[in-house]
Amino acid sequence: MKNIFARGGIEFLAVFLGIALSFYVEEWQNTKDQKNLLNKDCKNILLDVNEDITTITNVIKSNKEDLKSCNAILRNVEDISSINIDSVLLNLSSLGYPTFFGITKSYKLSYSTGRLNLYGDDDLISEISRLYDHYYERLKINSNLYDQVSVRFFDTYVSKNIAYARSGFDYDNKELEDFFSEKVFINEVLTFRGRVGNYIKRLEETEVQLKKVKAGLEEYIEIN
Repeated sequence: MKNIFARGGIEFLAVFLGIALSFYVEEWQNTKDQKNLLNKDCKNILLDVNEDITTITNVIKSNKEDLKSCNAILRNVEDISSINIDSVLLNLSSLGYPTFFGITKSYKLSYSTGRLNLYGDDDLISEISRLYDHYYERLKINSNLYDQVSVRFFDTYVSKNIAYARSGFDYDNKELEDFFSEKVFINEVLTFRGRVGNYIKRLEETEVQLKKVKAGLEEYIEIN
């Protein structure tokens, strides 16, 4: 009887160990598969980050040119008696308001699967999350504000005068001198310049974080 119980116990233990081992192997394989998928996610996120770095660098450059144009306009209208209408029109016509909206598809896809948080490096995931959930979100808000201020400024103060500059016809210098020397116009240029300067700061902060994430992803991909 004891031998029967002993033999039954051994068989039970063997079955139990077999099941436990199969679960372990299955879990190990699943973890391995998820980490392989995470590596692909990181490569896709890196592609997006590289594209965004190129884009944001160009947007920063364009906005800095706008800042120079605003400063040139304000210097020109400081002295009402010596306003250079052609210069003001030229600088107005060079203005734009390029904005940046980052690519988030690869990050959102990886995040939605849970791979990023379950299998990724904690420090790297923290920097990636800061980029997309903080810097990009804050920049999105600033981009929308920038668009609102710029559309109003361009519709009210720029579009008509650009038409003057591009028409090829003579325009009334006195009329434009009066318009450009008005406090309302000068204040609007100051407001627009302030928004450009503030937006550049947000862009540059985001660019720094993008480059930090790029370096982290490259190191992670190389190791794994």
